[in-house]
Amino acid sequence: MSEVWLDGEFLAEEKAFLPATDPSFLHGRGVFETLRAYDGQPFRLREHLTRLSISATRFQIPWSRPELGPVIPELCRRNGLSDAAIRVSVTSIGQVLVTARELRPVPASWMANGAEVMVAPWRRDPRSPLCGHKTLSYLENVFIHEEAQRRGCVDALFVGTKGELLEGAVSNVFLVIDGNLTTPKLNPGVLPGITRWSVMELMRTKERTVKIKELWKAEEAFLTNSLMEIVPILKPPGPVTLGVMKAYAHRVDESFRHLS
Repeated sequence: MSEVWLDGEFLAEEKAFLPATDPSFLHGRGVFETLRAYDGQPFRLREHLTRLSISATRFQIPWSRPELGPVIPELCRRNGLSDAAIRVSVTSIGQVLVTARELRPVPASWMANGAEVMVAPWRRDPRSPLCGHKTLSYLENVFIHEEAQRRGCVDALFVGTKGELLEGAVSNVFLVIDGNLTTPKLNPGVLPGITRWSVMELMRTKERTVKIKELWKAEEAFLTNSLMEIVPILKPPGPVTLGVMKAYAHRVDESFRHLS
């Protein structure tokens, strides 16, 4: 029996209720974050909650930022989880729900050979007010990500109205072009990913407009998100990708060293 944390209480999942007339349910008015716990400890929690606060403000969602540092390890303990996928959701009226789920491992074949990706069959307008935020109106991303998985792909990539590569449905994208690490620049169509930011802390990265055709010619390419970390795409990981993976793993280890 799984437990969740809802507005200050640990509850059995089936006893955690939200109002049936809440606009979060009726219209998807709400925001969320997904992050990873290593050995029960959340990684980059502060950064995730800061991004959540920015989105909540953008959509006029009131909430009092709770202290979740102790909550997540306890929730992992109650659910018998070590490495876990954590989701923090904020409803339209400011209720905060935290869930912890077993983390699905990335297939070893993807890490060794590079995962396949697909391109979403529609163009995304970066001017959409929902772009760049994780809202409960997430069906477009979920729909195309599930289609990508049915096709054996790691994710689907969104392309803008001018042929620019934006992001994946659940990931950010990096390319290696002429030996240089490159990523689409932040604009209203690109989520400021926490793992994206972490990679840019670790490795010199050029942000610019990237055309989708550059993906197929890139020397290396990989996707990032908090749960799967760094996943090479289209071909086996090259020296730059391997360097990023090693540096990121070191940063995670370094973040929790004081707890051991």
